[in-house]
Amino acid sequence: MMKALVTGGTGFVGNGVVDLLLQNGHSVRLFSRRRELPERLKGKDAEIFHGDLRDFPSVVSAMDKMDVFFHIGEIKNFNQTASLNNIKLMEHIIAVVRQKEVKRLVFISSITVAGIPSETPADENTEPKAILEDHYTSYKRACERFIMSSCACEFVIIRPAPVYGPGSRHMGGFITTIDRLGPIGFPFIGNAENLAPLIYVKDVANAIYLSGLSPSAKGQVLNLTDGFRHSWLDFLTAIAELLGKKLRIIAIPPLLLKIPAVPLDILSGLIGIKVDPLQYLNYFSNDLFFDNSRSKAVLNWQPEFSLKDGVKEMMKFYRGL
Repeated sequence: MMKALVTGGTGFVGNGVVDLLLQNGHSVRLFSRRRELPERLKGKDAEIFHGDLRDFPSVVSAMDKMDVFFHIGEIKNFNQTASLNNIKLMEHIIAVVRQKEVKRLVFISSITVAGIPSETPADENTEPKAILEDHYTSYKRACERFIMSSCACEFVIIRPAPVYGPGSRHMGGFITTIDRLGPIGFPFIGNAENLAPLIYVKDVANAIYLSGLSPSAKGQVLNLTDGFRHSWLDFLTAIAELLGKKLRIIAIPPLLLKIPAVPLDILSGLIGIKVDPLQYLNYFSNDLFFDNSRSKAVLNWQPEFSLKDGVKEMMKFYRGL
């Protein structure tokens, strides 16, 4: 059984990873700004380690006597300063993994690091035809490179697609926007019929958990999607149907995105980061389909939720539908 350190363990994705670790007999050290364990974890093989990701020495101290470090959390990344601090944090982590005798580091990156692939389906080796340079993606890319070049322990890098499901701090507002604007016109770049990479939160949590255990995952970079061919329109329509609303897409011409007054905050809910119109114009208007064969083979993992089933469970959480 492993001793696991988890950052972001009280968050949208991390909650599920912590639950799986405990359900399977592992012990968990939860790195958190909270001073007490969440109520649901009391009485289980879990302990709180009070600290802050901005306080690098507290993270280093939390690594003592840990077998696997699941680095799911991040310093909230809305500007260049936060981006640089996330990179500095990774540098501090990598500097001490050997001293702390950590056996494996699991880093949660993002599918946006893969950019817009030059062909579909894309795998982990597909060259991008365009890369994204926003603060979020840039820090994830820098951390990946640093881990691959300098990590003295085993590592696994997970690149999840946009994650949806119960508990997201973005999805509640996103659903409300569809409820309000769907019938009269939901703004989107283009017609929303291009392929979209998505994955349900429980499938992500299971894959991350397995990445801490699987011997064959050592040294791997893994794209994590549900593997289904669906569009942004399929996703939006599935939500609207459960709301009992018709969905009308208002296609935003790409040229309008250069006008600062055009609001694109709606799109932030799809990927969980602030949208730079010029950076993400192509991202939302290209077909994005990433093969997940390597993840399935390396982790002995299989997504359990189709888009329909995942959206249905999500809507039960937010709307009781």
